[in-house]
Amino acid sequence: MDVKYFADLRTNFIRMYYREGCKPFIAIQRAIDEKMPPFDEPLSEYDIESGEPPHLVEWLEAEMALNILGYSCLSMLSNSLKIAFMNFEREFKFKPSAEAKKTLFKQGFVTGYKGVLSEILDTDWSDCPADLAIIEQVVLARNITQHMDDYSGFDAYYDESTIRKHPRLFFVGGDKEELDPEDPSSWFSRRVDVTETDLFRAIGEVEKLVEYIACREDKAFEWRMGRRNES
Repeated sequence: MDVKYFADLRTNFIRMYYREGCKPFIAIQRAIDEKMPPFDEPLSEYDIESGEPPHLVEWLEAEMALNILGYSCLSMLSNSLKIAFMNFEREFKFKPSAEAKKTLFKQGFVTGYKGVLSEILDTDWSDCPADLAIIEQVVLARNITQHMDDYSGFDAYYDESTIRKHPRLFFVGGDKEELDPEDPSSWFSRRVDVTETDLFRAIGEVEKLVEYIACREDKAFEWRMGRRNES
């Protein structure tokens, strides 16, 4: 099996899915901003008295929909990476030991497979071109978005313990400054925010990691032959 080929099929689909999926919501926001039909009617008395921009609810719903689209793409990306690891496991003919499952994999499948593949590929990952911190946050954000508890909508938020462990989060809005878990005013900055730029950056990092592992297939072969000779 060409693991990279099939992994790229999935990541290319995620890009296409996001690009096409975001179009109607961007169109709604643009129509509201530019007062295009059907959002071109005169302001109501409520709009004038409240001081709120017209069609604020519809604009915010479109914004939430864009973010939910990003959440679904993160979920597919995390799953695609896990499948790629599992395919490498079959191709390189290795099985994580019981000890690795109790220790390394308890910290997540990225940490688990990195630990196991370190020996198999003879690497400390220092020459890997992928940003492994971003890749780990793909899985982190995916897990959080699967257990959202926003009673007013469908947004997911990082909790205080997560912020303490990962003060510089990747999938957040703004300039990604360190968040203060003790600052109640940082609540809105805690939203798991998936922009096209950040999503596509993460996809690229996953592709780099898969390519790096695939290009070290010879190391996996040497490891396998060494194990046979030992036995």
